[in-house]
Amino acid sequence: MTGILVFVLGLVIGSFMNVCIYRIPIGESVLTGRSHCTSCKTDIKWYDLIPVISYLILGGRCRNCKAKISVRYPLVEFINGACWLLLYKLLGINLLFFLTCIAFSTFFVLVLIVYDNKSK
Repeated sequence: MTGILVFVLGLVIGSFMNVCIYRIPIGESVLTGRSHCTSCKTDIKWYDLIPVISYLILGGRCRNCKAKISVRYPLVEFINGACWLLLYKLLGINLLFFLTCIAFSTFFVLVLIVYDNKSK
């Protein structure tokens, strides 16, 4: 049961990581403002923000404008959730586990920001 909770928490943090990866390079706040479609700018409803599941239900498209949503969003969420689960299996629940998860997720965000902006 704990493993499932760790995986789900990793998915949720992965969703926040996507916000950081998108907003930090363009100078937007990661703590304020609602998530919105990058094509039509419509605010995304809470039920369309469920990590991985919403992407699958929506068929990888915006509910409003039907623009394609990058597969990267659910991949980041899933990879983060899977890595958190692996770290839990290796380390158990303790301070080292939490610090390692935070470090991994932060590093993952930084790598993707650098990758996205390497040619700019």
